Amino acid sequence: MGAIHLKCLERWLEESNRNNCELCGHVFRMERTPRYKVFWSVVIWLCLNQNEHQIYVRNVKADLLRCLIVTPVTIACSYICVVAADFYAMKNYDNFPPARWTTYSLLSMMALLILSFFVWIYMVLQYHQKAWFYWWQKTSSVKIVDLMPENIALIRNDRCDVPQV
Repeated sequence: MGAIHLKCLERWLEESNRNNCELCGHVFRMERTPRYKVFWSVVIWLCLNQNEHQIYVRNVKADLLRCLIVTPVTIACSYICVVAADFYAMKNYDNFPPARWTTYSLLSMMALLILSFFVWIYMVLQYHQKAWFYWWQKTSSVKIVDLMPENIALIRNDRCDVPQV
């Protein structure tokens, strides 16, 4: 390996979000330390004005708006299904057998509606969590732990001015 500043190598490993060399495939032993605590990293991630992050922030805002619309609709539809099912169950329709099936179908429809709502919430949260976690990992500080004897060409130079993200 050629001579390289240790801070430059650590910065490259931070920015590329890798732990190995792209050319030779050498795996570096390193520690990743998050720069921000979890809560503050979410706040910072949502407030970033960089071009690549604006799409994620816009998606978060759009999903919050969708959630504000879909949640009351889900609650209202579930309530209507329960009230209608209760109506058909409480009335004794001996001469009208489809009333029992109507009750079951209303309760099934309500269960399917609530299940699909929670599946949607889970998928949205998982998508945003993955995007945030990738950014959080990429912005962590990298420190090379162990320099192998064959990598003695790495020079510790603390004077290398590498701007932080």
